[in-house]
Amino acid sequence: MESSLLDVLFLSEKRKNLLLLLLDGPKNIEEIKNTLDVRSSPIMTQIKILMKQDLVVENNRLYKLTSIGEILVPKMKTILETFNVFDKNHDYWINQDMTSIPPEFLDSIGKLGDYIEVNPDRNHVFEYPKEVVKHLSESEKVMISSSFFLPIYPSLCIDLAAKGTDITLVFTEYVYDRMLNDYKRELEHFLNMKYTRLYVCNNNNMKIASSIVTEKFTALSLFCNSGIYYNHNLVSFDESALRWGKELFDHYKGVARPITRV
Repeated sequence: MESSLLDVLFLSEKRKNLLLLLLDGPKNIEEIKNTLDVRSSPIMTQIKILMKQDLVVENNRLYKLTSIGEILVPKMKTILETFNVFDKNHDYWINQDMTSIPPEFLDSIGKLGDYIEVNPDRNHVFEYPKEVVKHLSESEKVMISSSFFLPIYPSLCIDLAAKGTDITLVFTEYVYDRMLNDYKRELEHFLNMKYTRLYVCNNNNMKIASSIVTEKFTALSLFCNSGIYYNHNLVSFDESALRWGKELFDHYKGVARPITRV
């Protein structure tokens, strides 16, 4: 029985790896063998299958994606990335309110890549996990968006700014009002420091709990389906996650107003 195109795309790890490799550009057989660590005979078998399905073509001893392959393989890559993100921690995702993530960013959630879930220890439940604080302290540029107030925000942000860290905050009205009412002196101090910026958006414009983006990592925190929040962060150091996190932050910043004084 002749294999369907869907089977050809997804049912062989060798074919998937080869297609993803060719997504970066044409390769000769030696480049394919060395990169994928395979022998000639097995990989040629897979190449012939892909050529039969008009996904790969050979020209001057270089193998490359056909026009059909150039359309399908990027979509295959997105699906595989998404599967990997959910499969890595299925129990976590099934309990989170993923509708809080804007649709265009939920569609590309696979960009989180090889993330880890980190949680504070029981003696510091209202603080960022120590792993996150460590990476924050080593970052030169920090972008934090939050719809959930953490008591650590005032001291953390001031400490980072005092070190010369370029720090931009996007808070919801709820978080800003809490800062204004309970930490007005610290808020004024923060706004008067160098390389600090604060933006405030409507409560309805940010539904995730928080996100952090630096040049080193991206961290994301969501509310549970029940609406309950437990302090946690999904942390990824992948380049794709950094780009995804920066675009998400810019999305919230784009619907917020700047605050220059209180």
